[in-house]
Amino acid sequence: MIRSTLLLLLSALLALANGPQLAKNTEFRVRLLAPVSTNTNQKGDKISAQVMTPEQFAGSIVEGEVREAKSGKKLKGKSTLSLAFQTLHLKDKSKLDIRSDVKSFTNSQGKADVDEEGFMVSKKNNIGKVAAVSGIGALIGGIAGGGKGAAIGAGVGAAASLIIVQMAATAPNITFDSGSILVLDVSPREKR
Repeated sequence: MIRSTLLLLLSALLALANGPQLAKNTEFRVRLLAPVSTNTNQKGDKISAQVMTPEQFAGSIVEGEVREAKSGKKLKGKSTLSLAFQTLHLKDKSKLDIRSDVKSFTNSQGKADVDEEGFMVSKKNNIGKVAAVSGIGALIGGIAGGGKGAAIGAGVGAAASLIIVQMAATAPNITFDSGSILVLDVSPREKR
């Protein structure tokens, strides 16, 4: 009895010492620390946001980059904005490599699914393109090496085409000011 209690206490202390653990597909609410816009940002620009929830990560910072920023330039033009957060900086100064997917967004005025100018923004992804590239990889691998080659080809095809989630609007630009809220689906990045 005493031994099992000590083991349980020891494992709880080890978990605390290692900091909070990030489970796969954890929902994060984050607040942008600087504006992001298709008018001013370019592919590769760094972005950051402060974690609001979940509670064990509140106050931490997520950092990432703009993957695509395409301005529609005119009222009926199509603008696209793609963001990816890749690093979670914890309050104890440690960091975790992460993958993230934008699930929803609210502008700095508290309005959902619209940017700062009131343009309706939709979310789209390239999952169909990823499936097509994976299928082509499997076909080439199958021709070259049978069943095993097909599996390898599909994996290579999927790895070559990451799933990218974009925000799109029929508007000259998409703009989110600092204070805008993003809801992210966050998972630890698997080490290779």
